[in-house]
Amino acid sequence: MIFFDIDGTLIDHASASATASLRFFDHFSAAIPFDREQFPTVWEEILSKHFNRFCRGEISIWEQRRARMREIFAAPQLTDDAADSRYQIFIGEYESLTCAYDDAAPCLETLAGQALGIVSNGVRDQQLGKLKRAGLLHHFSVLVFSEDVGLGKPHPSIFLEACRRAHADPVQCVHIGDDLVADVSASFELGMRAIWLDRLGTSRCAVPAQRISNLNDLQSVLTPDVHSPDRQRESILKGTYGS
Repeated sequence: MIFFDIDGTLIDHASASATASLRFFDHFSAAIPFDREQFPTVWEEILSKHFNRFCRGEISIWEQRRARMREIFAAPQLTDDAADSRYQIFIGEYESLTCAYDDAAPCLETLAGQALGIVSNGVRDQQLGKLKRAGLLHHFSVLVFSEDVGLGKPHPSIFLEACRRAHADPVQCVHIGDDLVADVSASFELGMRAIWLDRLGTSRCAVPAQRISNLNDLQSVLTPDVHSPDRQRESILKGTYGS
């Protein structure tokens, strides 16, 4: 089974979130204590802070959304209803902007006939919507989200649940993702074959994965046997992975 991450791998979350955050800022500019120019960066920092709490099982999905709104507006007294209402304005903009990377559909089409799955920290309904709008959903037979196990990547439980649903041992599975901690290291530690999609051209880092810069290169690194888990670890020790 070949598993994919969604945001940053198949779907361009960063561009959609940056544009949606600016539209959100313009809607509430008088109430937000940040400069417009710095707001997309601030937005992502606050999003990551509270979303990671959700992935660790510390708070619910709605609690993390409300925490983000209260921090964005520097308004700890904001009621749940008010926070939810403001969040809906952002998500309406965001969902209208999400789209697949240009290499996503061609990559998945080249893998037709192989068992493909999703392992994502995103909320099920929202993530399914992204894949459906992008015309990618039909490629996947197993889809596992953080809410299915109560914990998100890099916790091993979400990967193990995905493998269980695929009726496969982790060593028989591949995981492709863009996050070095949540996708690459976490899947590798379970014995999965980890492939790092480094779209940003990150400087060399000693990570346990074959690195590709776009999904068009994926087929070339999926050669049977050459990159089996044992061979992958051997290559890492020799320093030829993640370089």
